[in-house]
Amino acid sequence: MTIANDLTPLEILGVAIKSEIEAANLYRHIAGLVVNLDLRERISFLVGEEVKHRQILEASYKRQFPEVELALPARSLVPTVQAAIQEGAPVPELFRLAMEAERLSEQFYGESAGRAAEENSRTVLTYLSRMERGHYELLRTEFEMIQRFPTYYQVKEFNLGDELIHFGP
Repeated sequence: MTIANDLTPLEILGVAIKSEIEAANLYRHIAGLVVNLDLRERISFLVGEEVKHRQILEASYKRQFPEVELALPARSLVPTVQAAIQEGAPVPELFRLAMEAERLSEQFYGESAGRAAEENSRTVLTYLSRMERGHYELLRTEFEMIQRFPTYYQVKEFNLGDELIHFGP
């Protein structure tokens, strides 16, 4: 990915904020489709994480560019996400897209951190890059469950039942 290479620090923050807004909206949408209570809780956790990231980025924006009103760009890291939501994509596809969005966000933040001139900016962007990696891994684990057990997200409580193994006396 080379999106960060042609952007100014102001533009990087705008793209990043838009990305966090879109991610939170995607997770809210997924949470509305998921019946499994445990999975919905993990998705709600991701909503909260993206909201926190947005707040971090907006604070950084205000600190670095106090005289510039925040204007979000039309450019998105993952434009296919909004289209998928509008088209009513199934939950497994939304998880796949969410994983791709997290992977691209991790890469975007990492590349942006590498270009940042200010230490505080590098620290924030590196932190966000690592957090997005964690989100990707959480989604990957859940996506694997959905692939293995297609009804996993469709039932309130999922029980592996006879697939549990007893390891004790």
